[in-house]
Amino acid sequence: MTTKNDEIERLFRNCYVSSLHLAVRLIHDAETARDIVHDVFASLLSVDRSDISEAYLSRAVRNSCLNYLRDLSARDRLHNLYMLEEDECDSDDWPDEETFRLIAASMDLLPSDQCRRVVEMRYRLGMKYREIAEAAGISEVAVYRHLRHALDILRQTLRE
Repeated sequence: MTTKNDEIERLFRNCYVSSLHLAVRLIHDAETARDIVHDVFASLLSVDRSDISEAYLSRAVRNSCLNYLRDLSARDRLHNLYMLEEDECDSDDWPDEETFRLIAASMDLLPSDQCRRVVEMRYRLGMKYREIAEAAGISEVAVYRHLRHALDILRQTLRE
């Protein structure tokens, strides 16, 4: 007969990697995800259940991640999204020539000169958000919003 600690150890060996992948997909921060998964396993030691399953563990990790995200301030969420945008945009193989031609033809659809200028600084000149904000005399949040709005318009145009 196995003890509760043996069962949790078996669960840890079998499910730690998949639990960590789930947390990283939800949080987008490996260190925080690792902390959350470790906290979930630590909390299993104090649970009065003997039937802890992989499904229970997955729900516990998901709920802990969602609680973490809920508790983040709006500023932190915006910062995390900004960092994701930075990571997505640093690809060397994008845009290819055909995509670049389509984007250039679609630039007239953007709502303002400032929006077009921000897009050009980011993608043609390869400037960072902070550099664009300083050059255009606007905040980094405004740069982010201009780019997000422009990308939504350009994606819709390219889909059509």
